Amino acid sequence: MPSSAPAFRNHKFSFAKGELGSHENLMTCVIVGCREPVLVCDDTNQTEAHAICIKPDVRHRVVIREGGAEIVYLDGVKLDGNAPKFRELPEAWQDLPTAIRVRDHSALASFRQVVNRDDTPADAGVMRIVERLYKDPFERLSQLDLAQELQLERTLAMRHFKSTTGQTFRKFKIWAAMMCAVDAAFNGEKVGLAGIQAGFSDAAHLTRTAATLFGVTPTQGLSGLSGFTSIAAHPNPAS
Repeated sequence: MPSSAPAFRNHKFSFAKGELGSHENLMTCVIVGCREPVLVCDDTNQTEAHAICIKPDVRHRVVIREGGAEIVYLDGVKLDGNAPKFRELPEAWQDLPTAIRVRDHSALASFRQVVNRDDTPADAGVMRIVERLYKDPFERLSQLDLAQELQLERTLAMRHFKSTTGQTFRKFKIWAAMMCAVDAAFNGEKVGLAGIQAGFSDAAHLTRTAATLFGVTPTQGLSGLSGFTSIAAHPNPAS
């Protein structure tokens, strides 16, 4: 039976051949080469494989070869702190993009469980805030809103949010806003307007943020983006 509880989301970007400049993911990322292996590197290390997992907040570059790649972000998945910055994944992970495309929530849950170091049920109060950020990032929820929702002192609320989501409140808000802007722009909205509707101050703000998160500007990213899907980590009628 579908759940009505708020859930983290999985996002899939279908990218053409090309390079992504130096950037830092805010969420756990899995890149799957469609035909050829992808290359992920920083100034000292590199990994070349058909499926690679990248930790959040790790600066890196990506080379996508012929056939393109599927880039998947697993919101709320917290990797082991001792895990390498980026690492090759088993062949089975090449099925992850398909699981998102066909909305196979059982398979998605299995993929997430394999790499998630924390299987504690997500706090319901935090998840209500997360759902509001996904649905309307322009609402600009404040730290005080978070504290009131969780009925905690502000600093404790911020710490609790990060322990639940794996990311700071500020960065999660940026991420939710970017996913909203990508969705709108991919579906035909003008880039600048999509950014403003998602809560960015102007087109320049959106461009700077996209370069930081993805290694490309919105215009560059959209030119190589052939597909974008965002679905809940478990079936939800509202998703």
